[in-house]
Amino acid sequence: MKSLQNKIFIFFVLLLLIVQSIGLWTVLSGKQSQEEQEIAHRLATAKTIFSELYNSRRDYLTAFARTAANDYAIKQIFNEDSRSLLVALNNHRKRIDADMVMTINERGVVSGQLLLLREEAEVKVQKGAETNSLFKYANWLKNAQPQAHLYALNGALYQLSLSPIKVGAKVIGWVGFGFQIDSRFAKRYKMITGLETSFMLNQGETWKMIASSAGQQQLSLVEQIIKGESPEHYIVQSQLITEFNNAQFGVAMYALRADLVEVLQGRWWQILILIALTLVLSLAGAYFIAASITKPIKLLVQQVKTVASGDYNQHIKHFDESELGQLAKEFNVMQTAVLSREQSMVHLANHDPLTDLPNRNMLMTELLRLARSAAPFSVYHLNLSRLTEVNDTLGHDVGDKIIVEAARRLAQAPGFANVFHLGADEFILLSEVAAAIDQQSFACGIETALEASYEHRNFSLKMQCRIGIANYPEHCDNVQRLLQMADTALHHTRKKRLQLQVYTAALEVNSVERLSLINDFQNAVSGGQLELHYQPKLDLNSGIITHMEALVRWRHPAFGLVPPDNFIPIAEQTGQINALTRWVFKSALDQYNLWLGQGIDLNIAVNISAQDLRNPEFFDYISNTLKNAAVPAEKLTLEVTESAVVDDPEAAIAVLQKFNDLGFCLSIDDYGTGYSSLAQLKQLPVHELKIDKSFVQKLEFDSDDRIIVRSTIELAHNMGLTVVAEGIEDEFVLNWLSEHGCEKAQGYFISRPQPVEQLNKWLRQQKGFSNLKELRC
Repeated sequence: MKSLQNKIFIFFVLLLLIVQSIGLWTVLSGKQSQEEQEIAHRLATAKTIFSELYNSRRDYLTAFARTAANDYAIKQIFNEDSRSLLVALNNHRKRIDADMVMTINERGVVSGQLLLLREEAEVKVQKGAETNSLFKYANWLKNAQPQAHLYALNGALYQLSLSPIKVGAKVIGWVGFGFQIDSRFAKRYKMITGLETSFMLNQGETWKMIASSAGQQQLSLVEQIIKGESPEHYIVQSQLITEFNNAQFGVAMYALRADLVEVLQGRWWQILILIALTLVLSLAGAYFIAASITKPIKLLVQQVKTVASGDYNQHIKHFDESELGQLAKEFNVMQTAVLSREQSMVHLANHDPLTDLPNRNMLMTELLRLARSAAPFSVYHLNLSRLTEVNDTLGHDVGDKIIVEAARRLAQAPGFANVFHLGADEFILLSEVAAAIDQQSFACGIETALEASYEHRNFSLKMQCRIGIANYPEHCDNVQRLLQMADTALHHTRKKRLQLQVYTAALEVNSVERLSLINDFQNAVSGGQLELHYQPKLDLNSGIITHMEALVRWRHPAFGLVPPDNFIPIAEQTGQINALTRWVFKSALDQYNLWLGQGIDLNIAVNISAQDLRNPEFFDYISNTLKNAAVPAEKLTLEVTESAVVDDPEAAIAVLQKFNDLGFCLSIDDYGTGYSSLAQLKQLPVHELKIDKSFVQKLEFDSDDRIIVRSTIELAHNMGLTVVAEGIEDEFVLNWLSEHGCEKAQGYFISRPQPVEQLNKWLRQQKGFSNLKELRC
């Protein structure tokens, strides 16, 4: 097809080129002839104009000289007062702006002569050098008639006209006026003819330029013309004007050939543009004709390529009822059939055959799209509970029906547009909201969609699910990793028998760094890699530091200082939290005794975990270690998190009661985050509530937090408990807590957790400790 179109197009192009070439050659020949005629006409016109201009100047001077010769005033003073004569002559000169005026007496002596000198911007009249000298052309005076001559003086050439002064029939003298043949005359002529003009004088073998209209940049060109040479691209017209005193006076007129035929050149360009335009339009027409002839075949070939690239939506229009038109019609039918089969295969590749929901392939595509939009979203990994039991008891066909029903409910529930089936009993739902409240509401919506029983024959089967949640980009900005995090959260719900779990770093057990920390933590206690930092607690009534909280830190040989949030979950998951708590407790007792020996009596708080409370040997270890250290139990505070109490309240209450009986101060840590009930709080043998920092840090700006903290302080006081607020980061919060009855405060505004050496220096600067000597570590 391409070859056919090219052949047709090339044929038309060659034909057009032949026709246009013949026309162009004809126009070019005519152009050259017209140029020669135009140049000859311009030069002839210029020659005529010059002759008329030169002669008119001569006649003008002659007429004016005759008028001046008849002036009675000049006759009166001609032979008497030379000064008055010069004044009168200058007045006559001014009338015609003559460059020279002179008088000759009857003896042939120049009785008066004035010359007009033009020097740059200055114009002045001075007395001529020939005054009182014999007139050098005495033969001119023999004829008592007006006459015109060329007159050379001081290197300048003048066009001079003389007229006799008569008194009666007697000639008493002559008066003459002259125009200098200079560049002004040449430029005036150029303005009329458009030709550069140079005046030349030949007094021997060579010509010499005396005036020219050309500028300084063209002097070399003028010199070539004077020498008789014809510069390239220039047309030159030389003319002899006259001969005088064995000299020849002539003029050379010249111009660029292109300037002389400028009008013709413009017409020539118009012709060329017209030819080019005609050629372009002809080529476009040739292309259109060639394209129209091959268009049906071209459309078919293009459609084949379109279908080959996977686009089945475009069809060929039936352009006629010819054989090609029938072929196009059948091709469209074939295309529709291929599209139907491919759509079916694509659907099977991207959808689960059982539920017809989008599968993992579609899930990855959607996750990547959401990630590119940079908007936050959440991944809900859902697992149907007890489906294995259904398969084992009622058969896999019933299990499949339950899966299909769950898929239908999730897909039809309002707000659940992005539902994916990964296979078996696992689904993924995507939500473009990631706030904690919205997540809780979304999860409740999932449970609501599935809560209705599924009726099968005589059985009523209740569908339940567990959900793991991971947020983008809060938890991770890699979608593959995000799915893994949601799966980790789901695995935790199975392990802990929870309905819902949002991913946290504490759930992660598979990262390389975490695995390294798990392996290395076994040697952290015995290897001396642990250290205690202490954070002071300020008594808000006295303004004195009265308590310290012991906070463990792990200085890893490779990773440096590892945050507690990273290794404490490891200790809990690997069963080493008991050993860690024992080390912290023993170290805190040793530090208490060391401070006490230096005159510092501070209560030290130690954190204990839920696993510690469940360990039957933990109480015995604490009591024995306390006894061996000879430290009163009331000098130590045991802080237990609210969530540790909620996990197993009965066991926690029993163990805490033992510590209470032993004399320990007991504190509920992170109060407000563990969802404990007031009934449980009432039963706990504790002395102190420690308000979680999440409610304290924004007290200045959040009215809801102020209400929660105020009510918590009042509740604690009504139950006979003291209150510690942690997370104080500014003076406003500290003063607000003091005004509302909080007993103790802890936070970065007071002091960061510090190692003992730094803390000792800090303590000496605080109220109540300034009289202490240098403290030892």
